Amino acid sequence: TTFAGSRDWIGSVEVGLCVDYFYDVPCRIVHISSGKEIPDKIPELTEHFLKVGSPVMMGGDTDSSSKGVFGVCGTGNDAHLLIVDPHYHGTVQDPLGLQKNGWVKWVHVRDFQSDSFYNFCLPLYKQ
Repeated sequence: TTFAGSRDWIGSVEVGLCVDYFYDVPCRIVHISSGKEIPDKIPELTEHFLKVGSPVMMGGDTDSSSKGVFGVCGTGNDAHLLIVDPHYHGTVQDPLGLQKNGWVKWVHVRDFQSDSFYNFCLPLYKQ
């Protein structure tokens, strides 16, 4: 299929292409073949947040729910990712309401699916 003009769902790779094309912000795609590999990418994600600071888009195949990653807490197998669900719409709730309803949450690295690959789209905006 062709990406241009498609009405299919897009993933992290296509998000990166769009961000680059429409906003002139290049993106780096980090691919892992299993959720079990996320702990190995924690140093890379931490460095991205410290040096660039932009949110990261995360998507997978078996785990097909797109995620916005806004932070990292911890290291290796003890790490958590701060996940913001990009599907939220409506009036802004108070932060505790967003957290209570699962729109914003810390997710332990072991809670990602081992049978799903994941792509991370890291925007590298110009400073």
